[in-house]
Amino acid sequence: MKATRPRALPKNATIGIVSPSSPQRDESRLHRGIRYLEQLGYRIKLGKHALSSHGGYLAGLDRERASDINTMFADPTIDAIFCARGGYGCARILPLLNYRTIRRNPKIFVGFSDVTSLQLALWKKTRLVTFSGAMPSVDMADGFDPTSEDQFWRVLTSRRALGTLKQPWPMEQLRAGKAEGALLGGNLCVLTSILGTDYMPSLRGAVVALEDIGEATYRIDRMLMHLALATRRTRPASVLYGFWSQESQQITSTPPRDVDEVLQERLDITRGPILSGLMYGHEPTKFTLPFGVRARIDGGRKTISLIEAAVV
Repeated sequence: MKATRPRALPKNATIGIVSPSSPQRDESRLHRGIRYLEQLGYRIKLGKHALSSHGGYLAGLDRERASDINTMFADPTIDAIFCARGGYGCARILPLLNYRTIRRNPKIFVGFSDVTSLQLALWKKTRLVTFSGAMPSVDMADGFDPTSEDQFWRVLTSRRALGTLKQPWPMEQLRAGKAEGALLGGNLCVLTSILGTDYMPSLRGAVVALEDIGEATYRIDRMLMHLALATRRTRPASVLYGFWSQESQQITSTPPRDVDEVLQERLDITRGPILSGLMYGHEPTKFTLPFGVRARIDGGRKTISLIEAAVV
């Protein structure tokens, strides 16, 4: 199945906002994010259950959160769908999504963190290109980082090949080489949690970008080991490491260790190039990555080029 790219975001588009994971910690943040979008001329349609809460850590019942997504994809007046925030809960709704409707109505779909499981499932089931990046309650509420903002809107609107990703600092080469493949990945913890399920696509030949937040180094070690073992016969073509944001990690009795040491020990995760320091993850300055678009990696030059447009 070939990749399906959604239509470019038009001016004065209608953007649907859903909460597929956790509820809003502070509703005012979402409203500020909506205000930001409206000031740019976009019309906003809030999902019926976008402000709901269930069980303390879910934004409504599973069927409610899934219904909002199914409804947004089926609604011809909606041009794009933005997830308000992450948290936890996307994996619970994967069996409830109408993949046939989604396949027939490809649209821009944006989110990151816990939304990783949903984006991987959409790639597996429909080959829809989705966008791993900025969300209204997270990045748009209190001053969108200018570098992130510029790249975010370009990736959603440009019908030209996106070209080489440029960031303010150089990446580090862990292994040289060249590779090309569909860009996939997301949050490491969430990705490894759906390995072996019907919703996890094969990573064979893919360029995999990984990030996480608040995880002690030994847990990152364990998850990378899990990924390496699970993909022993389906190795990705290349691996890119983003932010680990460990300043948010919980205090544990396990001695601290530099995560870069673990990355050096897990060179068996791919036979292709490995780069670290990608501007991607749980930090204000980050790329929005179009999952499913073909990427070309040059480990020697430490460059990542998106050789296709993400939208049509």
